[in-house]
Amino acid sequence: MHVSDTIRFIIENRDVLITFLIALIAVVKLTAWGKAQSSALDAVVGVIEGLGARNIKAGVSDAVSDLPAGAQDAIGDSVAKADPKKESSSLFTRIVREVFRGI
Repeated sequence: MHVSDTIRFIIENRDVLITFLIALIAVVKLTAWGKAQSSALDAVVGVIEGLGARNIKAGVSDAVSDLPAGAQDAIGDSVAKADPKKESSSLFTRIVREVFRGI
């Protein structure tokens, strides 16, 4: 492709390219937001585990059953990170869960 062909392609398909860029920015922003939420959840669970607050643990475990599957997985992963007795899911397992949850 020559430069003129590239410029013509961009001009003819600018709506598609703009839509693609907006979608890409949205995915990046949502990923960053999700990581921030995960870090916050990990910090809270770490404090709860560190204090051994049984009332809070019991309340969370009662509330977990009412949450969507994604939230249950996030809490389970956070608890596994905070509690050395529990094993955290592997990255591969978490990715596969999310892919199949989206289908």
